[in-house]
Amino acid sequence: METIGIAIIGCGWVAEEYIKAVRNDPRAEIRALVSRSPGKPNEYKARHGLDCAIETHSTGVVKRDDIHLVIVATPHDRHTPYVVEAADAGKHVIVEKPVALTRDEVRRQCDAVRRAGVKSLVGFVLHWNPLLKTVDHLIEQEVFGNIFMIEVDYFHRIWLGSEHWLGTAKQGGTSMLAAGCHAVDALRWFARSDILEVSAYNVRTENPLEYTGTTNAIVRFEDGKTGRVTSCFDAQMPYRFNIGIYGTEGTLRNSEIFAPGLFPGQTDFAKIPVVLPDSGDVAHHPFQGEVSHMLDCLEHDRTPFPDLDDAAHTMDVCFAADLSAESGEPVGIYANYAGKGRILP
Repeated sequence: METIGIAIIGCGWVAEEYIKAVRNDPRAEIRALVSRSPGKPNEYKARHGLDCAIETHSTGVVKRDDIHLVIVATPHDRHTPYVVEAADAGKHVIVEKPVALTRDEVRRQCDAVRRAGVKSLVGFVLHWNPLLKTVDHLIEQEVFGNIFMIEVDYFHRIWLGSEHWLGTAKQGGTSMLAAGCHAVDALRWFARSDILEVSAYNVRTENPLEYTGTTNAIVRFEDGKTGRVTSCFDAQMPYRFNIGIYGTEGTLRNSEIFAPGLFPGQTDFAKIPVVLPDSGDVAHHPFQGEVSHMLDCLEHDRTPFPDLDDAAHTMDVCFAADLSAESGEPVGIYANYAGKGRILP
């Protein structure tokens, strides 16, 4: 495979983690950094010894023949034009989460990638955290028997006002969109089933965010499972990404497992010695696994996971949770929803 040339659009703190990951994989190299301001790109170029162009506009970059993959790491509300532009130029795309802040923009991205026949990957980076990979493996091995309920929580103290783009409704969106989408993604991944209906409530505290910082949602899956997801920016506490898997033959609570079928004679929860998703610092997140997965898929012509088509379902659940919390009604995800609430428009 020829060396994959990569351009990164948006040079905030996440971009540097992508740079580190690419630098550690010999199959690819950074060839362009795009940012409205040259300060951070120049800093990253010097710090990591990059031989790359620094540009303030993306159009010329995505048309370059030596650029094969574009990473979009701008603020949330700016993802769509860059993803569409890159796909239209025939480039594969990694887009940071959340995909977008409206359902229409998510669809535009999906349509552009399908039309172009390029590969996509959405930056739900916790897919490559060792605990989540372990949970996935245990589910595949049917350790829990019939899984009937799943819980995933995102707790991260984000106490911001409109002086930071993440604190604004225009660019941050909502708690569920901005970060709770990580928890929704994990919930769907572990359930192995589509979510049909969402009922949610939110809470407003003194947090200066332009949107409510805490949302709780209960979901109903197509195969009959129930699930719960919480996104909370308000609590005074360390970062936590809680996971609960409840089955007829075993249960997991974060890194503790009770599964007598796997451990005969077990009388109490056992601790799994594994790296936890216990930091909100992006330097702690496994970007290396994410980037290497995308390069594996390009090398062996496989479909990345989660790609834009899969992530669109995750985003639909987030949109439905916000609509349910606002309206006070359950919200159905699909047009054939037969419940008592409203349908996601």
